[in-house]
Amino acid sequence: MRITANGISINYEIHGRGENLVLIHGAGDNLKMWYRQVPVLSHRYRVITMDIRGHGQTESPEGSYSVPLFAEDVYELIKTIGIKKAYFLGYSMGGGIAIGVALQYPEMVRALILANTPVGSPPFPFFLERQRSNAELLAKGDIKTVAENMTTDAFSPGFRSRNSAEFERYMKVKLQNGVVGMSRMSGSSRAPGSAQRAAPDLSKLQCPVLMILGENDVYMDVGQVKQAGKRIPGARLVILPTGHASAIESPERFNTAVLDFLSGC
Repeated sequence: MRITANGISINYEIHGRGENLVLIHGAGDNLKMWYRQVPVLSHRYRVITMDIRGHGQTESPEGSYSVPLFAEDVYELIKTIGIKKAYFLGYSMGGGIAIGVALQYPEMVRALILANTPVGSPPFPFFLERQRSNAELLAKGDIKTVAENMTTDAFSPGFRSRNSAEFERYMKVKLQNGVVGMSRMSGSSRAPGSAQRAAPDLSKLQCPVLMILGENDVYMDVGQVKQAGKRIPGARLVILPTGHASAIESPERFNTAVLDFLSGC
């Protein structure tokens, strides 16, 4: 479904019934990435997924893209479809977006789940180099190699050989993004000053928080993220034996952690 919110056409889906649970994907993904979560979570919750600006079937307008802008998009979408309060689960950059919604619009957020979100961890040199090389590939229109690079980085070492079908399925999700949107996303994330933007004050979060991390995540320092998590009042922590995409690499344990947490909120 599509609806106009915050001045753009946003693609979203709703599954199930119950209290509202909003799932926010990360950079380079789209709402189709939740194929291991929606069928399970929608048995208990009304699950709302969306394509973030520049991703999937949501509009990719010109201009500077940023996490605060994405948070505005999410808030306006949720408000426009008539939801006053919801649980929010954000993956990677989506976790940063969810934090932005929770800090700016705390009355809307019942609880937060931050999955593989690099709070408190400066980007690894590997990540910065990958950003640079992917930007060059996108400039040539080579989104296939970008999708393959990002999918490889998402999992623990050797995952592709152990589970090639899952690897290919996730890569096909990434291939549903367009070159234009990914190029604008990449350009904004690499713009001068983007790495120096002020980190959110996690101590101001007013809702229950669960952090899910992957011990083999190549994009962040798990120890530093754990330390940052101590600034969140009452935050719970779950560490899975996965890479960055814990929701796909270990979906049963991921979903169990989410459902256990939400049942106690």
